[in-house]
Amino acid sequence: MRELLERAIDFHGHLGPFLVLGVRMGIIARSALAPKSLVDMNVLMFVEPRPPASCTIDGVQVSSGCTLGKGTIEISQSNDRVVGEFRVGIRTCTVSVKTRVLNRLFQDTKKATDSEMIMMAEEMWKQSDDELFDTTVTG
Repeated sequence: MRELLERAIDFHGHLGPFLVLGVRMGIIARSALAPKSLVDMNVLMFVEPRPPASCTIDGVQVSSGCTLGKGTIEISQSNDRVVGEFRVGIRTCTVSVKTRVLNRLFQDTKKATDSEMIMMAEEMWKQSDDELFDTTVTG
């Protein structure tokens, strides 16, 4: 998993907590839905389309294989949540960042230095999925 995070950092350009959330969301979805190839899964992301929340999208692209270029990722504007609805066939895995996690991040990232952002990201990387996300699988 750490290798995926390193690839995401290379792709995105820096480490931050929203990038970590995106990487983790894609890992959860791939594990739950087990797509057979990189084109079998698609995702609709509900997220604010500007940083810092939009950094989640880059993490999702790296870890899920869903990309804007392939047309397997779509973005729907949401100013108060970060949610990915991942689909493989009729199966759906919805991964939502918990409201308390988002509220804390939006508050903390407003005043954080680059080194504090890295520390937040590293701490978030160590947290469990249950601490960060609400996840449902249907179909």
